[in-house]
Amino acid sequence: MRVRKWLMKQQWRIVQIRAIWSLFYGILLLAYAYFGYMPIFADLGPLGPFAFAGTLLIIFLILGYLYDRVFVMWAPSQEVTMERNPYQYVPSPKDHIFWFPLYSALLAATEELADKFEVDSSEIRDARTYYSQLQKLRPDMKGDLDMAEKLRADFVASHPYCDLQDKRVPEA
Repeated sequence: MRVRKWLMKQQWRIVQIRAIWSLFYGILLLAYAYFGYMPIFADLGPLGPFAFAGTLLIIFLILGYLYDRVFVMWAPSQEVTMERNPYQYVPSPKDHIFWFPLYSALLAATEELADKFEVDSSEIRDARTYYSQLQKLRPDMKGDLDMAEKLRADFVASHPYCDLQDKRVPEA
């Protein structure tokens, strides 16, 4: 196990530095092709391409550092912004306008069919009660976020999806 772990660690290290090495070799090839046109590097003789490649590599690494650390495109503050989304836990206006009327119509039709075929419709009524309580919640009202979490937890605890699937499967 130790040998495999050591080999995996070495492979991980190689993969991590592969991008930098490929950048360096690409720059070295470009430097070899163009160092003769720059008098500063041409005067260095055979070390000219390496000096030019090193200079370009340092410039690329500085630009990469600036892009990653200074001009940050991703920041932990974005996670906080996502977590502050008031509609993450309570219904959004789209839910109130589109989804709740659709759920209501589907549940009403399903309950009507269940009653017509004399099938137990208690879970359908529970789902309608759940959605009607959830529809009353708004993000601007204090305490509604906690109430939404509690409603969801209670509903899922009393109606787990596996039980719904098991009831639909006919017993052999």
